[in-house]
Amino acid sequence: MKEVEISLQPQEYESVTSYTYPPLSFSTYSELIKSKQTFLLLYTSVFAYLISAWGTGIFLFHFIWFTIGLFFAITGSTLLNMYIDRDIDALMDRTKDRPLPSRRIPPSTVLKHGALFTVAGILAVGIFTNLVTMFVVFLGFFFDVVVYSLLLKRRTRLSIIFGGVAGGLPAIAGRAAVIGYVDIASILMGAFVLCWIPLHILTLALIPKNLEGYKNANVPMWPVVSSPTQTIYIVTLSAIFSALTVVLTGIVLQINILALLPLFLFCAFILFQAFVNLREPSHERTFQIFKLASIFMAFAFLWLFVGVIITSFLP
Repeated sequence: MKEVEISLQPQEYESVTSYTYPPLSFSTYSELIKSKQTFLLLYTSVFAYLISAWGTGIFLFHFIWFTIGLFFAITGSTLLNMYIDRDIDALMDRTKDRPLPSRRIPPSTVLKHGALFTVAGILAVGIFTNLVTMFVVFLGFFFDVVVYSLLLKRRTRLSIIFGGVAGGLPAIAGRAAVIGYVDIASILMGAFVLCWIPLHILTLALIPKNLEGYKNANVPMWPVVSSPTQTIYIVTLSAIFSALTVVLTGIVLQINILALLPLFLFCAFILFQAFVNLREPSHERTFQIFKLASIFMAFAFLWLFVGVIITSFLP
């Protein structure tokens, strides 16, 4: 299948020499940093931290500063992504009302704040945790902004894999902040997020109006350059591998099997939904899987933490 490649086209609004932007607001910045996405990434990292620190004790000062540093690193990367994608965002119905394409904030402001937040966040993580965690957070920025947004997003459907690597690194950073190195459990936490990404992104892309938007912007998302049927196969594989990796994470963390039972049941439910949609695909089922995907992510990390707590009280 031939991949689609497009060139960056400047937007008309950037050629306007005089334009008065409205005052900045909290809601504008909330949209710029994709607050729901930022919260979910921070959520995985926080619970990876708590899971890892439960047996040794949680030091509040260390935890707070790590969380603040990671928050700035994530939001900085997101601002840079918004700056890079402002032209294609203007072409898609789902994103055309974002602050940059709707001309609610100058692109230069987003670029400056993105660079500042990213550097400040990475340095804060390095100062208040350790160099390994700092390097992991830097890799998150590198894969998200450089590899995914700048190099691959406009060129290949495989970009979501590298975007998934960036999405998994906050969880790895959360555990590394506690233990000081990257172990099998932290890699599995990151792999879970990586495997989960297509379950979330591709179901969103299959929604008809979103699919039309990707086509209009010439973004080679999987259902644009392949078929919806093949995309649903990828979604099903994503469900399988994300379920396997999160279960393996619980086993590697030596969580009691009975304590993991609710996680097993949730994984089985997600797999059931994915296989039903594979057999009888519909927009309604695809959208239901999209809504369940974020719940799956949130529940998985929460229950791993609950499982660690339960196991610690068992003989």
